[in-house]
Amino acid sequence: MRIVTYNVYGLQGYPAQEASRDMGELGSEDRIDHFVKVFAELDADIIGIEEGVTAPMMKKIAQRLDCHLATFASPTAFPGHVLSRYPILQSRTFSHFDPTVELVPFSRTAGAALLDVDGEQVWVVVIHLHPGDVAMREREADLLKEHVEELMPVAEQVVVVGDFNCDVEERVHEHLKGLDFVNAMAEVGGGVQLTMDTVGINEWRIDHIYASAALAARLQHAMVVRGAGFRDDGPQVEGLWVHSDHLPVVAEFAIERV
Repeated sequence: MRIVTYNVYGLQGYPAQEASRDMGELGSEDRIDHFVKVFAELDADIIGIEEGVTAPMMKKIAQRLDCHLATFASPTAFPGHVLSRYPILQSRTFSHFDPTVELVPFSRTAGAALLDVDGEQVWVVVIHLHPGDVAMREREADLLKEHVEELMPVAEQVVVVGDFNCDVEERVHEHLKGLDFVNAMAEVGGGVQLTMDTVGINEWRIDHIYASAALAARLQHAMVVRGAGFRDDGPQVEGLWVHSDHLPVVAEFAIERV
Protein backbone atom coordinates (compact mmCIF):
# COMPACT_ATOMS: atom_id res chain seq x y z
CA MET A 1 0.00 0.00 0.00
CA ARG A 2 1.72 3.12 -1.28
CA ILE A 3 0.51 6.37 0.29
CA VAL A 4 1.53 9.87 -0.81
CA THR A 5 0.89 13.27 0.71
CA TYR A 6 1.22 16.21 -1.65
CA ASN A 7 0.47 19.91 -1.29
CA VAL A 8 -0.32 20.67 -4.93
CA TYR A 9 -0.40 24.48 -4.69
CA GLY A 10 -3.85 24.66 -6.24
CA LEU A 11 -2.58 22.81 -9.35
CA GLN A 12 -1.07 26.13 -10.43
CA GLY A 13 2.46 24.88 -11.03
CA TYR A 14 5.34 26.84 -9.53
CA PRO A 15 5.97 29.62 -10.41
CA ALA A 16 2.34 29.91 -11.50
CA GLN A 17 2.99 32.57 -14.11
CA GLU A 18 5.50 30.35 -15.89
CA ALA A 19 3.30 27.25 -15.69
CA SER A 20 0.24 29.05 -17.05
CA ARG A 21 2.03 29.67 -20.34
CA ASP A 22 2.21 25.90 -20.88
CA MET A 23 -0.99 24.70 -19.20
CA GLY A 24 -3.43 27.54 -19.79
CA GLU A 25 -6.05 28.66 -17.30
CA LEU A 26 -6.98 26.78 -14.15
CA GLY A 27 -9.48 24.11 -15.13
CA SER A 28 -8.22 23.81 -18.69
CA GLU A 29 -8.01 20.37 -20.26
CA ASP A 30 -4.25 20.77 -20.69
CA ARG A 31 -3.85 21.46 -16.97
CA ILE A 32 -6.05 18.53 -15.99
CA ASP A 33 -4.14 16.22 -18.33
CA HIS A 34 -0.84 17.43 -16.90
CA PHE A 35 -1.76 16.65 -13.31
CA VAL A 36 -3.35 13.33 -14.22
CA LYS A 37 0.10 12.37 -15.52
CA VAL A 38 1.79 13.77 -12.40
CA PHE A 39 -0.41 11.75 -10.05
CA ALA A 40 -0.05 8.65 -12.23
CA GLU A 41 3.74 9.03 -12.10
CA LEU A 42 3.59 8.79 -8.30
CA ASP A 43 2.14 5.28 -8.72
CA ALA A 44 0.24 5.61 -5.46
CA ASP A 45 -2.64 3.60 -4.10
CA ILE A 46 -3.69 6.61 -2.01
CA ILE A 47 -2.87 10.30 -2.41
CA GLY A 48 -3.71 12.81 0.29
CA ILE A 49 -3.88 16.23 -1.34
CA GLU A 50 -3.58 19.61 0.35
CA GLU A 51 -4.27 23.03 -1.17
CA GLY A 52 -6.43 21.36 -3.77
CA VAL A 53 -9.05 22.63 -6.17
CA THR A 54 -12.80 22.50 -6.65
CA ALA A 55 -14.59 19.17 -6.39
CA PRO A 56 -15.66 19.17 -10.08
CA MET A 57 -12.07 19.59 -11.25
CA MET A 58 -10.84 16.87 -8.90
CA LYS A 59 -13.69 14.63 -10.06
CA LYS A 60 -12.41 14.88 -13.64
CA ILE A 61 -8.91 13.94 -12.46
CA ALA A 62 -10.23 11.02 -10.40
CA GLN A 63 -12.24 9.71 -13.33
CA ARG A 64 -9.22 9.75 -15.63
CA LEU A 65 -7.14 7.99 -12.98
CA ASP A 66 -9.96 5.49 -12.30
CA CYS A 67 -9.81 6.44 -8.61
CA HIS A 68 -12.28 7.00 -5.81
CA LEU A 69 -12.42 10.56 -4.46
CA ALA A 70 -13.23 12.24 -1.16
CA THR A 71 -13.14 16.03 -0.85
CA PHE A 72 -12.84 18.05 2.37
CA ALA A 73 -14.16 21.59 2.31
CA SER A 74 -12.10 24.53 3.53
CA PRO A 75 -13.38 27.51 5.54
CA THR A 76 -10.96 29.63 3.51
CA ALA A 77 -9.66 28.61 0.08
CA PHE A 78 -7.65 25.43 0.55
CA PRO A 79 -9.73 22.25 0.08
CA GLY A 80 -8.25 18.81 0.67
CA HIS A 81 -8.83 15.53 -1.14
CA VAL A 82 -8.16 11.81 -1.03
CA LEU A 83 -7.60 9.96 -4.29
CA SER A 84 -7.79 6.21 -3.69
CA ARG A 85 -7.60 3.02 -5.70
CA TYR A 86 -9.43 1.42 -2.79
CA PRO A 87 -13.17 1.96 -2.21
CA ILE A 88 -14.08 4.79 0.15
CA LEU A 89 -16.63 3.64 2.72
CA GLN A 90 -17.26 7.03 4.29
CA SER A 91 -15.67 10.44 4.73
CA ARG A 92 -15.79 13.08 7.41
CA THR A 93 -14.93 16.77 7.14
CA PHE A 94 -13.55 18.49 10.25
CA SER A 95 -12.88 21.88 8.64
CA HIS A 96 -16.51 22.90 8.08
CA PHE A 97 -17.52 26.45 8.89
CA ASP A 98 -19.73 26.98 11.93
CA PRO A 99 -21.25 30.50 12.20
CA THR A 100 -21.73 30.08 15.95
CA VAL A 101 -17.98 29.60 16.55
CA GLU A 102 -15.74 32.65 16.53
CA LEU A 103 -12.62 30.80 15.37
CA VAL A 104 -12.64 28.46 12.39
CA PRO A 105 -11.82 24.89 13.50
CA PHE A 106 -9.06 24.43 10.92
CA SER A 107 -7.55 27.30 8.98
CA ARG A 108 -7.07 25.30 5.77
CA THR A 109 -8.61 21.84 5.75
CA ALA A 110 -8.95 18.63 7.72
CA GLY A 111 -10.89 15.45 7.06
CA ALA A 112 -10.80 11.68 7.06
CA ALA A 113 -11.75 8.94 4.61
CA LEU A 114 -12.38 5.34 5.66
CA LEU A 115 -11.04 2.95 3.03
CA ASP A 116 -11.66 -0.71 2.34
CA VAL A 117 -8.08 -1.92 1.79
CA ASP A 118 -8.47 -5.48 0.58
CA GLY A 119 -10.94 -6.25 3.34
CA GLU A 120 -9.25 -4.17 6.03
CA GLN A 121 -10.53 -0.78 7.15
CA VAL A 122 -7.99 2.06 7.15
CA TRP A 123 -8.58 5.71 7.97
CA VAL A 124 -6.69 8.28 5.92
CA VAL A 125 -6.68 11.66 7.66
CA VAL A 126 -5.62 14.70 5.61
CA ILE A 127 -4.62 17.93 7.35
CA HIS A 128 -3.29 21.31 6.29
CA LEU A 129 -2.43 23.52 9.24
CA HIS A 130 -1.87 27.27 9.48
CA PRO A 131 1.48 28.41 8.07
CA GLY A 132 2.24 31.35 10.33
CA ASP A 133 0.17 31.36 13.53
CA VAL A 134 1.67 28.98 16.12
CA ALA A 135 -1.25 29.47 18.52
CA MET A 136 -3.67 28.52 15.73
CA ARG A 137 -1.62 25.40 14.95
CA GLU A 138 -1.77 24.44 18.61
CA ARG A 139 -5.57 24.71 18.57
CA GLU A 140 -5.64 22.70 15.35
CA ALA A 141 -3.38 20.09 16.97
CA ASP A 142 -5.76 19.71 19.91
CA LEU A 143 -8.75 19.34 17.57
CA LEU A 144 -6.90 16.82 15.44
CA LYS A 145 -6.10 14.73 18.51
CA GLU A 146 -9.79 14.69 19.48
CA HIS A 147 -10.86 13.62 16.02
CA VAL A 148 -8.24 10.87 15.73
CA GLU A 149 -9.31 9.51 19.11
CA GLU A 150 -12.89 9.38 17.77
CA LEU A 151 -11.79 7.55 14.61
CA MET A 152 -9.67 4.84 16.21
CA PRO A 153 -12.53 2.85 17.81
CA VAL A 154 -13.99 2.51 14.29
CA ALA A 155 -10.69 1.33 12.76
CA GLU A 156 -7.38 1.25 14.59
CA GLN A 157 -5.36 1.43 11.38
CA VAL A 158 -4.97 5.17 10.79
CA VAL A 159 -2.64 7.25 8.62
CA VAL A 160 -2.38 11.00 9.20
CA VAL A 161 -0.88 12.85 6.25
CA GLY A 162 -0.52 16.42 5.18
CA ASP A 163 1.09 19.81 5.27
CA PHE A 164 1.72 20.35 8.97
CA ASN A 165 3.41 23.71 8.26
CA CYS A 166 5.86 22.95 11.05
CA ASP A 167 8.79 20.73 11.86
CA VAL A 168 8.62 17.94 14.43
CA GLU A 169 8.97 19.98 17.65
CA GLU A 170 5.43 21.37 17.74
CA ARG A 171 2.30 20.19 19.53
CA VAL A 172 0.70 18.34 16.61
CA HIS A 173 3.68 15.99 16.43
CA GLU A 174 3.73 15.51 20.20
CA HIS A 175 0.03 14.63 20.21
CA LEU A 176 0.47 12.02 17.48
CA LYS A 177 3.48 10.49 19.20
CA GLY A 178 1.46 10.41 22.42
CA LEU A 179 -1.15 8.35 20.56
CA ASP A 180 1.65 5.93 19.51
CA PHE A 181 1.80 7.15 15.92
CA VAL A 182 5.11 6.84 14.07
CA ASN A 183 6.57 9.34 11.60
CA ALA A 184 7.22 7.34 8.43
CA MET A 185 10.26 9.29 7.29
CA ALA A 186 11.84 9.16 10.73
CA GLU A 187 11.16 5.43 11.04
CA VAL A 188 12.06 4.03 7.61
CA GLY A 189 13.04 6.98 5.42
CA GLY A 190 16.43 7.84 6.82
CA GLY A 191 15.13 10.76 8.87
CA VAL A 192 12.84 13.72 8.28
CA GLN A 193 13.95 15.52 5.11
CA LEU A 194 13.24 18.72 3.24
CA THR A 195 9.84 18.83 1.58
CA MET A 196 10.22 22.35 0.19
CA ASP A 197 13.55 23.01 -1.53
CA THR A 198 12.96 23.80 -5.18
CA VAL A 199 14.35 26.95 -6.82
CA GLY A 200 13.04 30.14 -5.26
CA ILE A 201 11.58 28.41 -2.17
CA ASN A 202 12.80 28.53 1.42
CA GLU A 203 13.83 25.14 2.75
CA TRP A 204 11.30 23.51 5.09
CA ARG A 205 10.54 20.07 6.54
CA ILE A 206 6.80 20.42 6.92
CA ASP A 207 5.01 17.62 5.03
CA HIS A 208 4.60 14.39 6.98
CA ILE A 209 3.04 10.93 7.10
CA TYR A 210 2.21 9.33 10.44
CA ALA A 211 1.04 5.75 10.99
CA SER A 212 -0.84 4.43 14.01
CA ALA A 213 0.66 1.59 16.02
CA ALA A 214 -1.55 -0.92 14.22
CA LEU A 215 0.03 0.09 10.90
CA ALA A 216 3.52 1.12 11.99
CA ALA A 217 4.77 -2.47 12.09
CA ARG A 218 3.91 -2.73 8.39
CA LEU A 219 6.00 0.29 7.36
CA GLN A 220 8.55 -0.76 4.77
CA HIS A 221 9.87 2.35 3.08
CA ALA A 222 9.45 6.13 2.98
CA MET A 223 10.91 8.85 0.80
CA VAL A 224 10.55 12.41 -0.49
CA VAL A 225 10.12 12.60 -4.28
CA ARG A 226 12.74 14.88 -5.84
CA GLY A 227 12.60 13.75 -9.46
CA ALA A 228 12.50 15.86 -12.58
CA GLY A 229 9.43 18.05 -12.72
CA PHE A 230 8.93 17.96 -8.97
CA ARG A 231 11.88 20.22 -8.11
CA ASP A 232 14.72 22.11 -9.78
CA ASP A 233 17.99 23.62 -8.59
CA GLY A 234 17.54 26.65 -10.83
CA PRO A 235 18.42 29.36 -11.50
CA GLN A 236 14.91 30.54 -12.32
CA VAL A 237 14.62 31.38 -16.00
CA GLU A 238 11.73 32.01 -18.32
CA GLY A 239 9.81 28.82 -19.01
CA LEU A 240 11.14 26.95 -15.96
CA TRP A 241 8.46 25.62 -13.60
CA VAL A 242 7.74 22.57 -11.45
CA HIS A 243 4.51 20.84 -10.43
CA SER A 244 4.23 22.51 -7.00
CA ASP A 245 6.19 24.47 -4.40
CA HIS A 246 6.03 21.33 -2.19
CA LEU A 247 7.44 17.85 -2.77
CA PRO A 248 5.45 14.62 -2.40
CA VAL A 249 6.19 12.39 0.58
CA VAL A 250 5.72 8.63 0.13
CA ALA A 251 5.20 5.80 2.63
CA GLU A 252 4.84 2.13 1.72
CA PHE A 253 3.15 -0.51 3.88
CA ALA A 254 3.00 -4.29 3.61
CA ILE A 255 -0.63 -5.27 3.06
CA GLU A 256 -1.61 -8.89 2.47
CA ARG A 257 -3.80 -9.37 -0.59
CA VAL A 258 -6.94 -11.45 -0.19
